[in-house]
Amino acid sequence: MSPARPYSRLVALFALCAAVVAGAAKTEVPLILMSGQSNMVGLGTATSDLSAAQKAFFPDTNIKVYLDAEGQASLLGKWSTLNPVFGGATAGQGFGPELFFGKTLNDSFPGRKFAFIKVARSGTYLGKTDQWIPPSSNNGTGGPYYTAMMASIDAALKNFNSAFDTSKYTPKWAGFVWLQGEFDAMDQTLANSYETNLTNLVKDIRTKAATPDLPIILPMIDVQSTWTYNAKVRAADVALTTKLTNVDTMDTKGLPTNNIHYLSAGMVTIGIRSAQRWLKMKYLLPSTAIDPDWQARRLEVIHSLANTTGFDVFGRRTGVPSRAGSTLVRDPNGRLRTDLSAPSIP
Repeated sequence: MSPARPYSRLVALFALCAAVVAGAAKTEVPLILMSGQSNMVGLGTATSDLSAAQKAFFPDTNIKVYLDAEGQASLLGKWSTLNPVFGGATAGQGFGPELFFGKTLNDSFPGRKFAFIKVARSGTYLGKTDQWIPPSSNNGTGGPYYTAMMASIDAALKNFNSAFDTSKYTPKWAGFVWLQGEFDAMDQTLANSYETNLTNLVKDIRTKAATPDLPIILPMIDVQSTWTYNAKVRAADVALTTKLTNVDTMDTKGLPTNNIHYLSAGMVTIGIRSAQRWLKMKYLLPSTAIDPDWQARRLEVIHSLANTTGFDVFGRRTGVPSRAGSTLVRDPNGRLRTDLSAPSIP
């Protein structure tokens, strides 16, 4: 047999592996919308209120945030890496619920990529026609803040390639977190209509996402006396958990505030609890597609093993490659492996 033939077979094997990589389905990136009023904007202050251990987690390059409406001007209208910079406090120091929502997801899915769209506005109403009111509550016409949020979503998705490589990754709607209701709770008429308006908001967001069972997380407003009819708004949140599927709440009662806004510790807790509620829904299933970055690294390892320890220069097998001398890589769960069939190394 000609020595070139085994070598050509080896080349064909590598070509086949490359074709598998090229033709693999894209990995889905869970996409979560976060909106509301000032407590969603967030007044947490990282520099003074987070511990060194908490700050050490950031930046997290696996999580990207598209910020719009309110926040640092330099960050508006574009994708950026998760960091304590997306809140309303001093530029470069502020954070809202998104920060520890992201950390909690990362703790549960190490190395998994996520995308957040954050569009929140301080001091605003859900029930007013000149603000957040959803189309289904207003004869098909959304308020200007709702309409602007739809435009933000469209822009974020259009520019998703600036967040992640879209030849490998594709966004998948996975959730909506709505932290709002304080101002509606100061008006009896708006408080009484909050359940209807919130139901319609969820309905319209799900329509926009083309995801009828989109998970919804509703952090409840505090019971401060400032929000006179807070019981009505809080009851509306709870009512949605029984009348709609995949809706859950989390209580903020007792978290530290300045009587209007949650302090940094409150922001941390809201983020963690909201993420835990979302995780409890088990909406995120492992993608059938192998992470393309991991797939590419595996191909490199196969090539390295084949040409250094397994075959001679003519493509003839010289023995089973030794794992002890091979290059280790990490799989999408952060475990060390030499190839897909190898047992993971803790």
